[in-house]
Amino acid sequence: MPGLPEHDQKVLGQLVGKQPGGMGGNVACGASRLGLRTGMVSWVGDDADGQLVLDDLRHFGVDTGQVKVEPDTTTNFTTVLIDPTGEKAIVIVPTAFDTLVLDPPLTEYLHNTRLVYCAAYDPAQLAQIAEVGRASGALICTDIEPAAGLQDETFSQVLSLVDIAFIDAKTVATDDYDQLAQELRAAGPRVVIMSFGAEGALACDAQGVTHCPAFTVPVIDTTGAGDCFAAAFLTAYLRHSPLDQALRYASAAAALSIQGYGARGALPTHEEVQAFLASNRHYID
Repeated sequence: MPGLPEHDQKVLGQLVGKQPGGMGGNVACGASRLGLRTGMVSWVGDDADGQLVLDDLRHFGVDTGQVKVEPDTTTNFTTVLIDPTGEKAIVIVPTAFDTLVLDPPLTEYLHNTRLVYCAAYDPAQLAQIAEVGRASGALICTDIEPAAGLQDETFSQVLSLVDIAFIDAKTVATDDYDQLAQELRAAGPRVVIMSFGAEGALACDAQGVTHCPAFTVPVIDTTGAGDCFAAAFLTAYLRHSPLDQALRYASAAAALSIQGYGARGALPTHEEVQAFLASNRHYID
């Protein structure tokens, strides 16, 4: 659309299409595309959109054996508005709800993982998953975004449960993000990653804070860029890349992902990220 609508305003838009998405699914697809073996634990409705979601996860090689299909249920969806700069505004419409039951099959499934990525919208569920995952040595990771609406006490609780925390800078307000990142890491995570969109990102571990600027590329659609960033960072981290290299790898993957429509329309392969980095050596971390 030519611009995002303001209050009491109508804007003519053009339909791009209906595409699969969802934070956890995007991360799973992105990591699979980069060479990891991934699976999804979630639920969808028994409608056409639920089948669309399942088909796309399988297309990217994501295991869907732990995705439940809820009868007589509309699959969760979002409406994404994209302006000429490629920036998006998203309306989340939750329609399918379920309670995660850590039965023996799911517990065994989680025990076979190296890392569990979980949304922060339900801290109680995250606590259950963290207990099971950590019992088998899995890393626990979450992405804290403004829409989660976490208050200070809950925010601290979530940080105490995870090993890796991605935090949208819009979630917090400070004059010193480096200091804040170190304070947040002291609350529990091994690594805290803060993203600033087009302004780049920082990561903090026990050795300190490292920064990485965003790459300048043609922008088509920023939808899912943060999820691709997370998938790429986790992929590099699991491959034991140094923190600065993992951050740069993630930034490169995100830069490639925003050059196509949809959260998964331009997810890069490992080879594509490596080629992009090789051709952009002039960027200084």
